[in-house]
Amino acid sequence: MPNARFMATLAAIALLALFGAEAARFSLWTTSDEPAHLAAARAWRHGPGMVSNFEHPVLMKLFAGAFLPREKPAMEIEETRAGRAPMAFIFLGLALVTGLLGRALAGNAAGLAAAALVATEPTLRGHGALVQSDVLVTFFFVAAALTLERAARAAGGMRAARVWLGATGVLYGFAMASKYSAFPFLAVFAMFAMLRLAAGSTGRFSSKVNERGAGRSKRADDSTRAGGRPRSLHFLRDSLRALPNVLLFLAVPALVTLFLIQSLALAGTSDDAFRAAIAREFKELPQERAAVSLARTYPKAVAAYGAGLLFVQGVAGPGERFNYFFGEVSGKGHPLYFPVALGVKLTTATVLAMLASLLVALILLVREPRRRRILAARAWLPAALGGAYLAAACASNVNIGVRHALPAVPFLLVAAAGAGRALLARRPRAFRAALAAVVFLAAGESAFRLGREISFGNFLAGGPAGIPAILSDSNVDWGQEQGQVYGRVRRGDLGRVGLTSLIVDESGARAVGIAGQAMSPDAPVDTVFFSRFLWDTAAAIEKNTEAWPKFVWLRGWLPRLRHGLESRAISVEPFGDAQLLLRLREVEPARARPFAAPAPTK
Repeated sequence: MPNARFMATLAAIALLALFGAEAARFSLWTTSDEPAHLAAARAWRHGPGMVSNFEHPVLMKLFAGAFLPREKPAMEIEETRAGRAPMAFIFLGLALVTGLLGRALAGNAAGLAAAALVATEPTLRGHGALVQSDVLVTFFFVAAALTLERAARAAGGMRAARVWLGATGVLYGFAMASKYSAFPFLAVFAMFAMLRLAAGSTGRFSSKVNERGAGRSKRADDSTRAGGRPRSLHFLRDSLRALPNVLLFLAVPALVTLFLIQSLALAGTSDDAFRAAIAREFKELPQERAAVSLARTYPKAVAAYGAGLLFVQGVAGPGERFNYFFGEVSGKGHPLYFPVALGVKLTTATVLAMLASLLVALILLVREPRRRRILAARAWLPAALGGAYLAAACASNVNIGVRHALPAVPFLLVAAAGAGRALLARRPRAFRAALAAVVFLAAGESAFRLGREISFGNFLAGGPAGIPAILSDSNVDWGQEQGQVYGRVRRGDLGRVGLTSLIVDESGARAVGIAGQAMSPDAPVDTVFFSRFLWDTAAAIEKNTEAWPKFVWLRGWLPRLRHGLESRAISVEPFGDAQLLLRLREVEPARARPFAAPAPTK
């Protein structure tokens, strides 16, 4: 395929990704984390500076804040849609860099297929529209891997290779400014960078003799046969020789870039306002003393990032999250949550293709020694990066949404294409036909479930309705369907309406006359829209016996609320994917508590 045709096709796929994310930008209502992100973005753009939301890095707030009008809209959803404006273009960029990485490793067809699957996957597309950090960090991860590959293949000598490696560091710095998980992952990325540079076609980072690269394998074999050192020792030596370049041209630019972004974000925040904000955000938390000490000791750029890492460490500890998995809730993360979540929230064709590629890789490694090098060249880097990130997610105590594992997806897609290319190296038509079939089937399933981007569940799970039996992904209750709830209330015939939900868009609820949060079984309402996530969690927490304070707090009121409203219900029926609609018998009016829930214990 000529380069111009490839780039034109890739651009068309990226535009489809943009249009899909733009559609989700307007169809999804405000999700639970976005108000806090947008409040910080508005404070940075039009207020006292970055003085809140230290749990999340600054980059998405900078992007969102640049698009917020000076006057805050009366309706929260309008603020949300304005802040989301740049996010669809990030998703477009993700499709582009995934396609280019796939092309670099496994050819034109693989690149186009990987980009098409990124654009097609509903879960990726839905999250690509939100003011969130997950697709943002995914874009910079993949872009950094692409420039790393260019560094390993650079034909302009050591200087050109180091330029590409420096670009990798800058992009990785943007990734660290996007999501805190990228910070510890820098060590993993640097290790894989050493290995990739040592395996580069020219070996320029690991040998003084530049022209030795192409013949290295043959000489290593000859050395081994003649009683010299094994090839693995040569590779280990070359990897260690690449370490200084990785540290100087990747790690240092990454950290400098992070510092500059942090400094830009906090430039308009006074020292006094910053310290007061840290004290307020960390009040009565175990990390309070350490965070306040950081704010007093270090520059704002460093202190804010360090405080954010402390905050994440605290809120991701055992007992801090309600991890729902196969009908049970736990204070500790389930190691298989994220593989299962990806297995039911990516399209069926994509899941089966990934599993098939894993089987292919194992067969090639065991039975086809001549193709091991082809497999390694095509697939090992994306497989290692995606697999390592997925393993890190599995070790976490946070099972609150498949979004935390999304950075692994583009890498695994490219690795799967690379494994297929290695298997069908001599049958290019069969390889292209297989890729086309996967893309066609994935696109068909995505179109069949159109409008359910975040609630998406594939045919293996039975669609969105089958998801709660497996995992109660809090994304499904992020509020993205509240627009449908408000539209239903406007139609009438529901009487007095209450909500029981993790998040309520108060401006939207007031506009249609919703009474408030129904937090009591005898709330004076005729109809309740009850969050499916809270409904399932109520049943699971009732069986749980863990003594975590937040679990004791939740057991104290949520099961009683569910049972009380269920006993009043004339009917319980699904409403969309995220809500249950309960029509209730009338009781003596009790005092309702609009938009309030029992306060959790510290």
